[in-house]
Amino acid sequence: MTVNFRDLTAGMAFIVIGVAFGLNAWLTLRLGTAHSMGPGYFPVLLGLVLVGLGGAIAYSAVGKPQEAFGMVAWRGITLVTVGIVFFAVTVRGLGMAPSLAIASFLAARASGRLSLLGSLLLAIGLSAFCVVLFIYALRLPYPVIGNWLRF
Repeated sequence: MTVNFRDLTAGMAFIVIGVAFGLNAWLTLRLGTAHSMGPGYFPVLLGLVLVGLGGAIAYSAVGKPQEAFGMVAWRGITLVTVGIVFFAVTVRGLGMAPSLAIASFLAARASGRLSLLGSLLLAIGLSAFCVVLFIYALRLPYPVIGNWLRF
């Protein structure tokens, strides 16, 4: 019997993350009901979805021929990780718009497929969309421009 260990590993990773995420929410947050959802309801459902997807991916790995893992995309891993950490550290100080623009620009540069102008336009468009959605429509308490940029 052949097993594609790359897909099996990915499926198992989804299962482990889903179980950990769902169990943490189950044990630490109030679930509520489908009619009156508590703060733990959606994380538990998301954990179950991750476990289901992981199971499907792991099941599909059985009977597939083995594939090599290939080269690791260090540029992509590094730029996406730096973008996420940058956003998390600076969103309150810089504000939503500049922090998200820089983070999404870094993520757009990760693959090398977008030009510099394309990455810039994507960052501006994504930032504008997220400011409208999260700050004005959903009324999240983040400043558009933070204290670090106010004179």
